[in-house]
Amino acid sequence: MLGAFWFVGAEFGVVTLLKRSQIASVWELNTGALWLAPSAFVAAACVGLLGTGLYELGLRAERLPARLAFALLVALAAAASAFGVSTGRHLADPGLRTLFVGSIALSAGMGVYFGAPSMARLLRGRRGLAALALAALILGLELSNRFVLPRLYPAFHWALSIGALALAPWFSRSTEGPGKRRAVTESAAVLAVVAISLGVLLPSARRLAGFDNFRLLLLDEAPVLGRAVELAARLAPPEQAESLGCAGSAGGTGCVGEASGALATGSLDFRGRDVLLVTVDALRADHVGVYGAARPTTPAIDRLAEDAAVFEHAYTATPHTSYALTSLMTGKYMRPLLLQGAGADSDTWASLLRTYGYRTAAFYPPAVFFIDTQLFSSFQRSNLGFEYAKVEFAEGEARVLQVRDYLATAPTTKPLFLWVHLFGPHEPYVAHAAHPFGDRDIDRYDSEVADADDTLGQVVDEFRRRRPTSIVIVSADHGEEFGDHGGRYHGTTVYEEQLRVPLIISAPGLLKPQRVGEVVQSVDLLPTLLGALRIPRPPRLRGRDLGALLSSKRAPEPGLAYAETDEQTLLAHGPLRLICARRIGACKLYDLASDPREENDRTNMHSAEADKMRAELREISVSHGRYESQGLRAEGKGWPSALLRGLEGDADAAVEVAGLLDDVDPAIRRKAAEVLFELRRPESAPALRLALNRDDAPEVRRYAALALTRLGEGAPLVAELLESKDLELRRLAALALGESGDRRGLAILLDWWRDAKARNFQRSRDLLEAFATLKAKDAVGFLTASLADVRLRPYLARCLAKIGDSSARIPLTRAFADERSQTARAELAQALVSLGAREELAQPLTRFLGVPDPLADGVRVATEAHILVHVGGPSEHDMPRLRSRSELGTRLRVVVPKGGNGQG
Repeated sequence: MLGAFWFVGAEFGVVTLLKRSQIASVWELNTGALWLAPSAFVAAACVGLLGTGLYELGLRAERLPARLAFALLVALAAAASAFGVSTGRHLADPGLRTLFVGSIALSAGMGVYFGAPSMARLLRGRRGLAALALAALILGLELSNRFVLPRLYPAFHWALSIGALALAPWFSRSTEGPGKRRAVTESAAVLAVVAISLGVLLPSARRLAGFDNFRLLLLDEAPVLGRAVELAARLAPPEQAESLGCAGSAGGTGCVGEASGALATGSLDFRGRDVLLVTVDALRADHVGVYGAARPTTPAIDRLAEDAAVFEHAYTATPHTSYALTSLMTGKYMRPLLLQGAGADSDTWASLLRTYGYRTAAFYPPAVFFIDTQLFSSFQRSNLGFEYAKVEFAEGEARVLQVRDYLATAPTTKPLFLWVHLFGPHEPYVAHAAHPFGDRDIDRYDSEVADADDTLGQVVDEFRRRRPTSIVIVSADHGEEFGDHGGRYHGTTVYEEQLRVPLIISAPGLLKPQRVGEVVQSVDLLPTLLGALRIPRPPRLRGRDLGALLSSKRAPEPGLAYAETDEQTLLAHGPLRLICARRIGACKLYDLASDPREENDRTNMHSAEADKMRAELREISVSHGRYESQGLRAEGKGWPSALLRGLEGDADAAVEVAGLLDDVDPAIRRKAAEVLFELRRPESAPALRLALNRDDAPEVRRYAALALTRLGEGAPLVAELLESKDLELRRLAALALGESGDRRGLAILLDWWRDAKARNFQRSRDLLEAFATLKAKDAVGFLTASLADVRLRPYLARCLAKIGDSSARIPLTRAFADERSQTARAELAQALVSLGAREELAQPLTRFLGVPDPLADGVRVATEAHILVHVGGPSEHDMPRLRSRSELGTRLRVVVPKGGNGQG
């Protein structure tokens, strides 16, 4: 068993040595290791005990009883592993899968049965050779666990982790001589360590919860110790920071979001001026010349910035167009509000300015409301409050002509607010002949940016020609990622590349040229404009008036930026950026002053600031909706803060939400059960069971039953809900059953999928998970018909691969051949390989491997599809050389077998 302890120690040493640049301090390393040790020792002891038992059986495997027992245990382990990884078209049928698992188990068992005597002789007689073979095997398992299919196929990685840890005692025993006294001493020492570890397991796990950088490092880099981190997090979920009350508010005055409805008296005076707002889709700040771009991408924006206020650290509220633009237009964080069912009646720039005598016009593409369309129906119907709206895809000269024609007929008796949203830089990226930067994705993106800049320059010139004293504001809805933190595109993280946007305000004669280093956010723009126009500020705005900051008439309060995605939240103060993974309750603090790429956690260097920012982030997250008149309410009062956090998707609120199942208000109890259905956190199960058995409100019991079923604890009431008159309950019951493998609600799920307007993005993913669990071949036709949905396409490909119906190959191949998204390409390619695609992959793979941004893992895909053959030798001899020279570029000659592409 001691070998397992040595193994986790060795893994810890290697990871912390190789990734030492990511460790904040020696104190973090030493103290984090101290609090991790009990969890690691308990896990190592359990698996090490199993490995030691197997070793003893292996030594005696020449005897029939030991041989049979050893073969049976290995067969069971092989069966469990095979069951976890057995997906694909050949195993879609339960009978076939059973046959596959049984065959693997039988093969493993028979192999061990017949090979065990030789193994026993090797372990006893040639210990040096046995130790060498075991070391190589353990190292192979560990490297495969770290680098092969990272974060995919959990059963595969669990099997490798347990296998490597179980073999560690074998290696330890093979390198030492026999000695019963030593063995007794060793066993006593191990038992003592385990006993102590069990005694301090819970308090040490609680202490470990405060070491976010340390935990995240091991989760990402240490295959075995990462499981120990997860064990500790299960035992002691991170505690929430205490509320700051009204300190550190996001609204700039009083409690978070609180504002006065009195007449604004800002330091700027824009009264009577026309206003032009131009936003550019997916324009990250550092690809703009005035923000340091190396290429001449934005000469028009740069010229405008010469006589304007340039905000160096401006942030969007959510890196998705629909949420970002509605947040900008309302001065609120719209994502959490809309998820609560609130905020749909919010005032916008256009509606407020129309009330105070402005004419308003907008030119934007329909894609503005592409994401979660049903949440934005009120904004879409009202065209965001604009009296004139040209909603169509038009870029370049076409958009300039539309604006020019409108300005030619717009009366000048009233001031005008005009908004133009340019969509060009959004992926897919297209190179423009006038801006030839190259053929990589990032080159074509810059070409799109330059083309949008041309359009922007013409729009600004035309507007200023007709209305020379106008105010011009230029910004973006979000940024774009090119592998900065391991991803692409946008909507996934809250790092700088996706959140930081350009913000330039040009008001010649009214606003002096300046560079503003203060942190600001897009929701600050509306209150700033209202203040400058002396328009009363509605009390529901969340942003702050930047007038004082721009005019320097008084020392402004420190600025902040708050942003969120499904998985992460950001709070920015000065150079500090607190980024939290809300589902595991872990945060990192980055200091842009010393770490502009956000690579090194600085929590330990700024511990007081980190604690204060975590508390402030929690205060902001519970304040959403506090001032909304429309939305979900329980008997006229606002929802408790835990419910507000749960509605946003904050899984760390699950325990507090579960406590609300005892609330005296049945509306709160029902909403708590609904939220727990969505959060799917196992720690809520005991409270849900109590609610199911004793609550006198039928609705509470129904949602408790649904939530428990999603957690794997079936409740008979859920089956009854399949016959409910309430369509929503029928659908949720079918979903809960489907996710647990029960097909009784499949027809309801299929109808739900066909009703695209009745499901948002997250619910669509839930349905795909259920279809995959059910191996629902009946769904294949509907799913392939949905491949046009760009956002869902990767998830559709993954689901179709798990269903395993080969009829999906043709539509998937068509989608793959035309796919522009790198992320979706990889998923489609893997799905096609899983479904047995061969020659049909040759032509698109040839294209996607020949572009400047080749398909990730494309050579592996081609190899697995058996359409790639190396000239001059087997691939295992050539590929290491190719990989070692990949940065320099190596030409590799390949042959597609005759018939593979129809040309030989």
